[in-house]
Amino acid sequence: MITYIKKPLSLLFCFAFAVVIAQPKDVKVGLILSGGGAKGMAHVGVLKEIERAGVRIDYIGGTSMGAIVGGLYACGYSAAQLEALLVSTDLTDLINDNYNRNAKSFQDKEDSERYAITLPIVAGKITFPVSLSKGQNIYNLLVQLMHEQRSIRDFSKLPIPFYCIATDLNNGEMVLLDNGFLPLAVNASSALPTLFSPVTVDDRTLIDGGVSNNYPIEEMFKKKVDVIIGVDVQTSISQAREANTFADILVRLGSLQTEKNMSPKRAKTDIYIQPDIAEFTMLSFAEQRAIIIRGEQAGKKAFPQLETLAKRQIQPKKTQKKIPASFQLDKMLFSKTPNYKKNYILGKMRLKPNTHYPFKKLREGMTNLAATQNFEAFRYSLTKENDEEVLAINLLETPHTTLFRAGVHYNDLMGAMVLVNLTQKHALLKNDEASFDLALGANLRYALTYFIDKGQFWSIGFKATLDQFETEASFTFGKGENFSVYESSRTRGLTQQHTLFVQTIFREEAILGLGIKHQKNRLRTNLFDTESGTFFFADDADYYSTKGYLKVDTRDDAYFPKKGGFFDGNVDYVFSQKSPLDFGPFSPFIVGKAAMGATLPLAQKWRLSLNTMGGFTINNPNTPTFDFFIGGYGNAPLLNYQPFVGLPQQHTGADSFVKGEMMVDYEFIPNHHVALKIHAGVISDDLFATSKWASTPNYFGTGLAYGLNTFAGPLEFMTAYSPQFDKLLYHVSIGWRF
Repeated sequence: MITYIKKPLSLLFCFAFAVVIAQPKDVKVGLILSGGGAKGMAHVGVLKEIERAGVRIDYIGGTSMGAIVGGLYACGYSAAQLEALLVSTDLTDLINDNYNRNAKSFQDKEDSERYAITLPIVAGKITFPVSLSKGQNIYNLLVQLMHEQRSIRDFSKLPIPFYCIATDLNNGEMVLLDNGFLPLAVNASSALPTLFSPVTVDDRTLIDGGVSNNYPIEEMFKKKVDVIIGVDVQTSISQAREANTFADILVRLGSLQTEKNMSPKRAKTDIYIQPDIAEFTMLSFAEQRAIIIRGEQAGKKAFPQLETLAKRQIQPKKTQKKIPASFQLDKMLFSKTPNYKKNYILGKMRLKPNTHYPFKKLREGMTNLAATQNFEAFRYSLTKENDEEVLAINLLETPHTTLFRAGVHYNDLMGAMVLVNLTQKHALLKNDEASFDLALGANLRYALTYFIDKGQFWSIGFKATLDQFETEASFTFGKGENFSVYESSRTRGLTQQHTLFVQTIFREEAILGLGIKHQKNRLRTNLFDTESGTFFFADDADYYSTKGYLKVDTRDDAYFPKKGGFFDGNVDYVFSQKSPLDFGPFSPFIVGKAAMGATLPLAQKWRLSLNTMGGFTINNPNTPTFDFFIGGYGNAPLLNYQPFVGLPQQHTGADSFVKGEMMVDYEFIPNHHVALKIHAGVISDDLFATSKWASTPNYFGTGLAYGLNTFAGPLEFMTAYSPQFDKLLYHVSIGWRF
């Protein structure tokens, strides 16, 4: 009986053993992604072919751009998602820390739209920064994309186990990063020297892993994988283009040692894939699609090997990962800073605990902090601790508190100017800033500003300016007891202003302020008084006033906006006049002006801007210098001069005006614009006391302009015509207006 039972059991055991033996071995595959800067985008193209072949990746090791692509792939993103992300992102803006304008404070907006260069001063000498970018924008993006893995500290617990390589800046040693906060590790691995600032991880200052190990295959052997696929986006020295720039030389020097070590590593790689990307450089970030295609082409050549490998694996069920759109914020932690208190930081970030935010708000807050230039490249973590979502920020104040800045400009009123600036942070107090602008050219100009930034509270400031200029404005004024009318066709002007103000900012897009102002106007005409032996003055007096202002600005660009709107309004109550000249009895008067507008996208490259502005005086002053003059284009606001295409500078004036503007802009290639500008306005005395303001405009102007957006500011060349002047005019404006 026992023998009878044993026979079928033996047969069943043999059959089961045969089935197990017949099953293919489940092969573990490791993937190595090398560094190569922009050339690393080819990794995405190769990954598309790896997925198409059906290969399951069990471990990923990467360096530099390979760490970015590999880290995101390890989080569960597909190759198609990574491709869509790359081609839809302006990588140049991302890398250069070109912060979204809407995230900047008003002061930061003005600074970024006035100076072409900003350099630190160390020990009395102008120096260059250690890197072109702090890498803040890239880090912000990594935190968002890797948010679902925020609580994972052991990278082997990621959806695909992962490690990356960095280099210790102090001793040159290779640093293996396989635990910690994933976005920080990936950021450190890709901190390319001179392009990005070093990154601090566990008190070690780290830079790009390509310096020490650009193809980390040895570490993959320790992971006990069966097959290693290696994607090498390094370009050999013999294939590289001629070194014509400093960046090319640095890249070539860094590649010498790497190329020597590649031969044995290449031999140890089971499936070695090297895209043909010799024509690209490490900085070819604007050529995403072309580089990805080269990666696909290389993957197709290896496709038979990849397909054979996939047949030896058990394929898991695939899921589509979604990009996180929002996050919960329960608690905020800040490292202590000597000069900036919590209210200042909170005022810039505009975040508060126990709130659910879109990631856009987090990026804006971090961008706002970075745009102040008060901190070194700072990093933060957004993690879950004890069921609380905690934002912890490690802020390190910049040691460079003295800055040199410069810019250039040309317009028809002021001529050519070079602007130099000296800025001192913490000049008298911990959270203050003193700034001095000096414009050198045919006309002298300066601006001295002292500002105490109190963040969420009312801030205090003082500003002193001087502007010299010459104008063709025709001033009509009287002289003596027997009133006579004189007209001057050329006037030498000087105006000084000293303003003490308080202001508060809300949402960084709006500013409300109050102040008291002293204004000195001295406008000498070309008319000579033979009786007194002096020139006639249109104005030579000191004025004292109180003022209030409100500004709102949501435009994405001040000169070539694609969307957004603005409002800029202020009212001055002039209560006193002091003058050595006899202008007759003085009565207090009010001057008010406002401008507003909006820009709407019409199509992919077309935009429509509609703007309107107006100004008035109440109880007209006894001097014409507070009148509104229209004409000219390209100069920054001065007195009450208003631009008007097709009319020469300060063509006509009155105590009130209304003007409308329409602009259709076509950006035919990036940063190159063709625009049609139409101006129409009514200018007359006592315009708002009657219904004149609603009457048919008495001045028209139209202009066709070419504009170029450059690092030094906009360049605009315009041909314009107004039937009221009846001559073709050419307006030229070069650089940011100041």
